[in-house]
Amino acid sequence: MKISEFKNKFRHIKDMGFVRAKRSVATGIGYALESFLGISDNNKAKPDIEGGRIKSA
Repeated sequence: MKISEFKNKFRHIKDMGFVRAKRSVATGIGYALESFLGISDNNKAKPDIEGGRIKSA
């Protein structure tokens, strides 16, 4: 994903306001973020966005 595409998608997610995590375990928030960004669930070290990985807390 290009950084410009990420920015557009992230703005849309921000505009959604509060959303619930899609899983009840510790990875639920990260999974929800990746889902909204259109990134498939993975645990690989490959980049998500132009050389970087998405992390959330």
